[in-house]
Amino acid sequence: MTITIFSFLSALLWSSLLIVAIYLLRHTRFKQHFGVLSMVMLYLFCAVRLFLPIELPYTLIAADSVIYPRIYSLLMQDFANRPLLILLCFLWLLGFCELLFRYVRQYRKAIYSVTHYAEPWDERTTALLEQVQGQTGRRIKVHGCTANHIESAFGIGVLRKYIMLPAGDYTEDELRYVLLHEYTHFLNHDTVVKLLVTLFCMVFWWNPVVYLLQKDLEQTLEIKCDLSVARMLNAKERAAYLRTILTLMKQPRSERHLPFAATALFRSDADAAIRERFETVMTYTAKPHNRAASAAFASVFAVLMIASYAVLPQPKFEAPSSTEPGAIDFDSSTAYIKQDHVGEYWLCIQNEQPIKLTEEDAVFYQQTGLKIMKE
Repeated sequence: MTITIFSFLSALLWSSLLIVAIYLLRHTRFKQHFGVLSMVMLYLFCAVRLFLPIELPYTLIAADSVIYPRIYSLLMQDFANRPLLILLCFLWLLGFCELLFRYVRQYRKAIYSVTHYAEPWDERTTALLEQVQGQTGRRIKVHGCTANHIESAFGIGVLRKYIMLPAGDYTEDELRYVLLHEYTHFLNHDTVVKLLVTLFCMVFWWNPVVYLLQKDLEQTLEIKCDLSVARMLNAKERAAYLRTILTLMKQPRSERHLPFAATALFRSDADAAIRERFETVMTYTAKPHNRAASAAFASVFAVLMIASYAVLPQPKFEAPSSTEPGAIDFDSSTAYIKQDHVGEYWLCIQNEQPIKLTEEDAVFYQQTGLKIMKE
């Protein structure tokens, strides 16, 4: 298994296309046939595909003499005495470090606010959380705090978990539904998923498609949480749950930006997303989703994932025919590179004796379309 510029470009293209396809599918009438969990897993598989831009032994090389040679020539072109590829990698790393630094600072600021400025819950809230834990049948350790100047209740933390509540007066039912929602996020490990997606977006910050994934996955996780809550409530309680969200949205609050890894009950600028959540809960039934449709969709997706590794476009450079004595013309159809058991590289041309190569020469020939075969 090897990683090259062109295996990375192939992974980038396939993962971006699949992310867009899943996004469009989720916003059509066909979304009712697929489980929310399936959508979450498909998005994560797209991220994994981009993180594994490998060339497998069974990969077929599709030689391209039009587009890929120009891409290769551009990336290898000298710019300020350095190949453009090196400069792009440096800018990539610089952007990642900047985003990581800002996120860590924002996250630490949020945790600091929780631990230094927020007040612990009163006995009533603590007792309601215990009731919620009994209702869900699963008990995990969660710390609770109340703070001013936050727009919505939210959960934050991976190892040490916190549920933050805006300061205010709540009825007992409102408080119970808010706690049930945020506690369910922790049960579903949504903060872990959102943290991984945040890191994914930091790594590939230059690809606009990853922000589409980030935005849509956040909404998908909220719907998944709402459905988990709906399964524990009857029809009357589901209506009360939705009224709680609507009531808390109407209360004026000072906004404070939350890290993406936080799981907020709602965000004030997401009216369309809230409407979709309301419709999902109101139309909820205890019937399972169409498992056959989900299985068929997952199978098609798996085939596409395998196909994305099956064929790899690479540049094909047409070498001019030489009239010099002893010159040999070859291409990817008549030659390959062999790496022996001691790590040395050999250029193997049909009907010719193997020619020993340096590692740099082997890399060059591989980028021109020759495959490396290991003993």
